[in-house]
Amino acid sequence: MRNERINQFRFKGISSADMGVIITNPPKITGAERDEEFISVPGRSGDIICDNGRFGNTSITYETALLSDDRPLDLIAKKIKAWLQGQSGYYRLSDTYDPNYYRMAAYSGKIDIEDKMQKIGLTTLQFGCKPFKYRTDGENALEITTASALYNPEEWESLPYIKIIGNGDITLSINNNSYGFTDVSEYIEIDSEIQNCYKGTAFQNSKTSFVSFPKLLPGRNEFAFTGNVSKIIVVPRWCTL
Repeated sequence: MRNERINQFRFKGISSADMGVIITNPPKITGAERDEEFISVPGRSGDIICDNGRFGNTSITYETALLSDDRPLDLIAKKIKAWLQGQSGYYRLSDTYDPNYYRMAAYSGKIDIEDKMQKIGLTTLQFGCKPFKYRTDGENALEITTASALYNPEEWESLPYIKIIGNGDITLSINNNSYGFTDVSEYIEIDSEIQNCYKGTAFQNSKTSFVSFPKLLPGRNEFAFTGNVSKIIVVPRWCTL
């Protein structure tokens, strides 16, 4: 029953409209908070701020209607509960109100359905989300074959996925930071989000000579490299709060 003209969300790769669920009001989004501690010191006016260098999770709430058509409402409700609550973890969440972005979310609420005339069920669905939302165009793989620049259109730094295709000792430079790799065979992958280097399923952290993983700053980011490199593939993961 999917209809592109009605408001809906997509979770775990499934459209809510295909499950008989439509959004009836714009979503309510709780803003992310910076994780900070305010510490009082005797004899000193004003608290000391201890910044833990992270943001806490946020939440998004949808007011929805379940349209039963000719199917029993309780049967639809069972399918929806199995879809949203059946498997724990973070999954991609997007909706028609903000189509150029998506979030990583986990279903966090219970599901109570108010029956209206045996044909329409009303319920509020709440998801717990990681603090940043991601641009859909930030998933595009960008190829670099010579010194060049990538432009971050958001006001926040991003944690990219980078694949270097080449052999031997390689140095990748991003802005004023250098990332060294030794004895690369065919390619090496760098995932700044999970802070790991690997080749397929094999870890490659022993071939690196850096501690901090690459970040792409707001605005222009200069890329250069030395060594036997045929190309570099970057998935930038542009994001914002």
